[in-house]
Amino acid sequence: WHVPSDEEWTTLTTSLGGEAVAGGKMKETGTINWISPNLEATNESGFTGLPGGCIDSNGSFGDIGVDGYWWSDLDFSSADAWHRVLGYNYKNVVRTNSGKDNGFSIRCLRD
Repeated sequence: WHVPSDEEWTTLTTSLGGEAVAGGKMKETGTINWISPNLEATNESGFTGLPGGCIDSNGSFGDIGVDGYWWSDLDFSSADAWHRVLGYNYKNVVRTNSGKDNGFSIRCLRD
C-alpha cells in the first residue's frame, strides 16, 4: 500500500472528466455526512469521499461535514505538500498545497 502520488491523483481526476467535474463523481451521495447541498454528488467513481474535515496547524478541528482533504505523497516545499479537496458546495476537485503540520485524510492505494 502507498499514499497516492500527485500524478496518481491527476490520473484519477482526468479519468473522471477533469478536475472541474471529478469532485461530484468522487463524493458520497446524500446529506447524511455532507451538509446540504452536496452539489452534484454521484459517487460514480466508487471513491465515496467523505467530509472528514481537517486539523489545522493550531490543533483545532474544522470543516467536518463541509470538506474532505486528502494528502498526496508529493512535497510542494520543505514545509508544504500537495493535497486534494472535495467540498459540499462544488463539483470540482481542488488541487492545492498546505502546511505539513495540518491533519488531513490519507487514501492509500494497493501496490
